[in-house]
Amino acid sequence: MLEQLKLLVKLQKLDKTLYDLTQELEAIPQRLEELSQAEEVLTSNLEQNQAVLSEIESKRKLMETENDQIQARVRKAESRLMSSKNQREYRAATAEIQEGKDTVKGNEEVLLSLMEDQEALKAQIAEIEGRLKTITADADEQKEVLSKRSAEIQTQVDKLGKNRGGLTKGIDFDLMDRYDFIRENRQGVALAPVSKGVCGVCHMRIPPQQFNELQRMDRIMDCPSCRRLIYWADAETLNGADDE
Repeated sequence: MLEQLKLLVKLQKLDKTLYDLTQELEAIPQRLEELSQAEEVLTSNLEQNQAVLSEIESKRKLMETENDQIQARVRKAESRLMSSKNQREYRAATAEIQEGKDTVKGNEEVLLSLMEDQEALKAQIAEIEGRLKTITADADEQKEVLSKRSAEIQTQVDKLGKNRGGLTKGIDFDLMDRYDFIRENRQGVALAPVSKGVCGVCHMRIPPQQFNELQRMDRIMDCPSCRRLIYWADAETLNGADDE
C-alpha cells in the first residue's frame, strides 16, 4: 500500500498541474472573445456615429441647395417687383419675396443646429477612432501573447499527459477508478495530505481514531468532510514522494 500511496502523491501533484493548465487553456478563447467584443462594440459605435454624420451632411447639403434655389427665386421676384405695372403684380412679388426670406431664415436656423451637431459628431468620431486604435493595438498584442501561451500550455499538457500514463500503470485499477472519480468532481484534487490531524484541503479535523489508523498506512482512507482520499503527510517514508 505504501508504494501505491507514493504513486498517488506523485500523480496528484501532476494532476493538479494539469488541472490548472487546462483551466488556463480553456479560459483563453473566452479572453480572446472578450478582446474581439470590445473592438466590435467600438466599431459598431463608430459606424453608427458615421451614419448619423452622413445623414446630417446630406440634410445640410439639401437644405443649402434649397436655400440657394429660394434665394434665386427671391432675386427674380425682386426684379419683378421693380418692374411691376400694377398692384396685383406688386403684391404677388412682395408676398413671394417675404415668403422666400422667411423660409431661408427658418432654414438657416436649422442649418446652424445641423452644423453644431456635425461638429459635435466629428469630435465624438475622432475620440472613438482614437480609442479604437488604442484598443485594437492592445488587443492585437494580447492576442499574440495569448496564442503563444496557448501553444506553450498545450505542449506542457501533452507532455504531462504522457507522464501521467506511465504513473497510472502502477496503480491498482479500482484505486485508480476511485481516484479519478473524486478528482473529476473536486476541481482536480482527489488526494489530500493530513498533518497534525487536519485535512490539508478542506482544513477539517480528522477524528482521532481515524488519524491513528491513517498513520499505519495499510489502507487508503477518505476524509470524512470533503470525501477526498487522504494520506499521512508527515510520514518519513512519503517525504519527498511528490518531488521525485
